[in-house]
Formats: sequence, structure tokens, C-alpha cells
Amino acid sequence: MSALLPVEQRIQQLRTAVSTHADQYHTHDAPQITDRAYDRLFRELQDLEAEHPHLVTLDSPTQRVGGAVLEGFEPAPHERPMLSIKDAMDDIEASAFVATAAAGLGVATEMLELTGELKYDGLALDLRYIGGVLIRAATRGDGFTGENVTSQARTIRNLPLRLPVPIDLEVRGEVVMRKSDFSLVNEQLLSRGEKPLANTRNGAAGSMRQLDPKITASRRLSFYAYGVSELNGETPFNATTQWDLIQGLLNLGFAIAPETAVVRGIAGVQSFFERVGEGRAALPFDIDGVVFKVNALHGQQELGWTNRTPRFAIAYKYPAEEAVSTVLDIVVQIGRTGAATPVAKIDPVHVGGVMVSSASLHNADQVNAKGVKIGSTVIVRRAGDVVPEVVRVEPSAADETLRCFVMPLHCPSCNSRLERQPGMVGSYCPGGLKCPAQKLAKLCHFASKLGMNIDGLGDKSITALIEAQLISMPSDLFALQAPDLVSLPGFGRVSAAKLTKSIAASMHPDLARFIYSLGIEGVGEATSKALAKQFGTWSRFRVATYDELIQTPDVGPDTTANIQRFFADDSLGHEADRLAAITSPQDSLKTSGSTLLGKVFVLTGTFPTLSREQAKALVEDAGGKVSGSVSSKTSFVVAGEAAGSKLEAAQNLGIPVWDETMLLAALGS
Repeated sequence: MSALLPVEQRIQQLRTAVSTHADQYHTHDAPQITDRAYDRLFRELQDLEAEHPHLVTLDSPTQRVGGAVLEGFEPAPHERPMLSIKDAMDDIEASAFVATAAAGLGVATEMLELTGELKYDGLALDLRYIGGVLIRAATRGDGFTGENVTSQARTIRNLPLRLPVPIDLEVRGEVVMRKSDFSLVNEQLLSRGEKPLANTRNGAAGSMRQLDPKITASRRLSFYAYGVSELNGETPFNATTQWDLIQGLLNLGFAIAPETAVVRGIAGVQSFFERVGEGRAALPFDIDGVVFKVNALHGQQELGWTNRTPRFAIAYKYPAEEAVSTVLDIVVQIGRTGAATPVAKIDPVHVGGVMVSSASLHNADQVNAKGVKIGSTVIVRRAGDVVPEVVRVEPSAADETLRCFVMPLHCPSCNSRLERQPGMVGSYCPGGLKCPAQKLAKLCHFASKLGMNIDGLGDKSITALIEAQLISMPSDLFALQAPDLVSLPGFGRVSAAKLTKSIAASMHPDLARFIYSLGIEGVGEATSKALAKQFGTWSRFRVATYDELIQTPDVGPDTTANIQRFFADDSLGHEADRLAAITSPQDSLKTSGSTLLGKVFVLTGTFPTLSREQAKALVEDAGGKVSGSVSSKTSFVVAGEAAGSKLEAAQNLGIPVWDETMLLAALGS
């Protein structure tokens, strides 16, 4: 394979980064970078693909929305895709949207009528009503298939379970946690000794994704509607405008933000955006912008959609929320990969609805460039509900007398001398698993949901195990016995038994999960899957050469170098081999000669030995695709007990119906 061109390398790097961060945000409600940082990555990828359309692939993150369906929830296909809305980050981009929409409709810019609707900071929800009765609620998921959260949605206090008229509707809106309810819920959690919610958005999303609806009910959620359509394809309420739809939803008993309004032209958009922004702090819920939509429904249809976003709408976003505080101290934290990050300990301050006491300074160069000292008055930004950062220093006459930060020469955790590799901006600790901070972070990563998925093994449990000298390396976990744990802080007879059972259940992971669990720098979930698919077995991946690794989709020179550096480290390489010998990672099935390659399957009912997720994974590993609904494109329906309407649809369409035995036979299992 010829060497990759620079633009191809950058596109691959961006796709990996965007996919990883989108998955953290949409699927796991745990964003790792700010909204602005994500937007910059996404836009760079869009621009490069626009300049080089021959490099666009169907699996690029620019071609899809949302995240994956979480384990434990039934997939819920959407009748209409739940698309994202394009962002406008400033008045120039917002004005460009208005001008483009007006030109597309052949009207004067100042006469274009739009609705202004609050952009709620919560979880998007799709509701289906038959005969006026709520029969299903689904999250966005990947835009085409979400999670069935009907039981959870029924606990939302202001969500109508029955409409005043027997109509078949699809209603879309946002689940939010009001600020007052957020405070009450956190008080209750703290009183029970439980971890408080981080913010209202994660509170709403995390609460809807509780498998136990009783927990969702205790979280005091609210629902605000913003879209509706009849399931028969007709426009509801004889509406001709977006405003008519909003009023129709209001008449049906749905909550609508009273700030919703109709505006005209660029001046109206800017005025409404600024007015809402001024009163943003006083709103009962958090928002991160305003959504503007062309008001005329015929105009919406005329402008249409791209494959990812509607052309008739824009999400005009507010700048990241900021607050003023004082730097009390600057400490250095060591991460999983050894990165040494200066962190400002600040006088606690509310930023974005959360009390913040620490803010990242990224690296020593940034500390010096921004002029941050102990005692500095700083602007702290918390954008996108992620790690707060120090944006800048507010100059003061006292700055000359303040103490400067000096990057330590040694790791504060293991005392190893910090190093700085050529081309790297920051310092790192070379201590590896001998460094207590890295050890804790690596063990937490190994046991995480995307890693070995060891339930009940969080940072507190791992810290207790380390302090008791029961574990030092991930492989030590598999030697633990329940009697070893019962006397440790936070453990009892039941919890000790549950943990050892969970560790045992993590044996024989699929290859992608095992590769991810090793914590190789730059190898996230998407890259782990790509490597597993490329090499098929652990033994092949373990001895892969640079030339073989670089041929893997989404793996560039930096990641390839990281993989080789990881295995070249005696401690890390030996531990990886030991873990592979203990857990026996499952081979990734090769698809090139599979008879299922490109076939579309629908899974329905309960199977004798396989879970729905296991069956789906087997089909996908063999090159097939799994759909949530039966159509003329369906190749096979695999039916178990209580198959229901999907089986009937297959029989009516003459689609072959398999059982689990036939599926396993086709897979060669």
C-alpha cells in the first residue's frame, strides 16, 4: 500500500477523533472536550471532505448523527431520522444562514420569517402516540435507531400520557432537569451518601438511561416539545407554519417555553438571541443557544435537508460560560498515559451551573503564555460540560508580587524524572505502572464499561485494593477471591461476591474490547474495533509490523508509533501478554468470504442461548447488517419466542425466517 498523503492522514485522524468524542458525548454522556473544541475538529473534517469529495466515505462522522444504542435497552427505530441541526457560532454565521435561506426561497432577507426556540440542554426524545395514547418513547441514538425508554418517559411529570384527542402523532422534544430540581435531587443523593449529579444535562440524560424507571421517577425530570408530525404523513392541526405546530402542541398539553417567538430577518434573529442571552441565567433550565427555523412549512420543504442536517434551521449557540475566580495553588496531575498536567486550584465558583474548584492549565507553556501565577485573578470557562479551563488572567497591579509556577522536575506521584519527547508540548512521567497515579488511572480504564466492563470496580474500590496490596497490575484482578475483599473499606460479603463474579464474567472478551482495555495512547473505541477487524486475532495484532499497522483504517503514524512503543515497553508488553493468556480474547471473525456479507437481518423475539446483543455482534462480525424494522431490503428475519409483528411482516413480504440454530449454522458456529 502506498504511503498516505498528508490530507488523507489528517482526514483519518479527524474521523477517529470526532467519532470518539461524539460517542463519549451522545452515548455515554461523558464529554472529554469542550463543544467548541469538538466543533473545530468537526468543521475541519467537513472542510477537508468538501475540498476532497473523493475521500468522503459513508462511515465518516460527517455522514451521521448521534450515538449508539446502549446495552440493556431495546432498539427503537425512528419513522423519520432524528437529525442534528447545524451550529452557528457567531453573528456572521447566523447572518449567513438567514441570507442563504432567504435566497433559496426567493424572498428579501429582512422579510424572512423564522421561529426562535430555546435550545434546551438535555436529552432529545421521540414520542409516539396512537389514538392519543403514548405507546413508545425513544432517544435519538444514532439518528435512525434509538433506545426504547418508554417506561422511563412515563415517569416524567409534565409529559402527557394521553392526549385530549384520539390522534396518531409523533412528537419530539427535550427532556431537561430544571435547575431547582437539580438542586433538590443532589441534596437527596448527598444525604444518602451517593455521588451528586455533575450538571443538569448529564442529570437528564443519565436519568433517562436508568434501567430502573423508579430511579428516573426520583429525578424530577421535565419535557419540552418542539416538533410534531402525524404518523399518516399529514401535517397536524392543518398547520401552515412552525408557529402553528407549536401552538397545536401547547393546546394538546405539552410544555412549550414561553420565550418562543416569531422574528423577521437578520435583525430579528440577532435581537431575539441577545434578549434570551441576557435572561439566560434566570431561566428555569439550562440552554446553550437558540434554534431558528424558517416559519413557513412549505419553505421548510422547499429548502429540504442534507444527509445530516435540515437546511431550514440553525442552532445559534452562546459562547462558553465564564466566571471570575482566584488561583489558590497550581498542582500537577498525572494521567493514565503519564501526561503531566498543571491544574489550577481556584476559589470555588459557579460556572455553567456547577461549582468549580479546579481548572486545567493544559501544560507549562500555557501557564507561562497566559501569565497565570499563584494568586492571579482568572477567567474560568466551562464549555460543553467538560473539564473547566483557565482562559486568561485579569491584569492587576499586584501581579508583579505574585509567585510564579515552576513545572516540577519529578513526578509528584512516583518521583520519576519528568520527560519531554521531541515534538510533544507537555511533559510526561515515564513511570508507567510503577507510578501510583498512572496505575490507578490504567486500572480504572481497564475495568471501564468500554474496556473489560467489570461492574462495581470503580476508582474507590481499586484504590482500596491497591492500598491493601492485593493488586498492582490489571492481571492481579483475576486472582482475587471473595474472602480477600470482605474486610476492605466499602466491601461486605455480598459486594465482595458480586465483584469476583463480575471479574469472572469479563473473561473471553471480544478482541476490540480487549485491545481498548490495554489503554494504549491514541487507541480509543473506534480504533480498537478497526484493529480487531484488520488483524482478526490477538496473536496477529501482537506481532504486527509498522507497515501492517499503518494499513489499518483510521490508524495513522502517531497511533502506530504509540502501539509499537507500548509493546516495546517490557512491563506493558509483558502485562498485555499475561492478560491475553488469562482472559483468552475472542478472535474477530473475518468477513471477506462470509455468506452473510452485506445481508440485512432483523432480530426479533427471545433466543434460546444468545442475547439480542450477542446475535447482533455475530451478524456484524460476519459482515452482515442488523436493522430494527422489516422492509423490502431485509434479507432474513431471525425469530425467537414471542417474535410478534416483525415475524408477521416477514411472512407477509415473503422474507426468509430463520431461528437461532439456522443463524449459527450460517455463521459456521
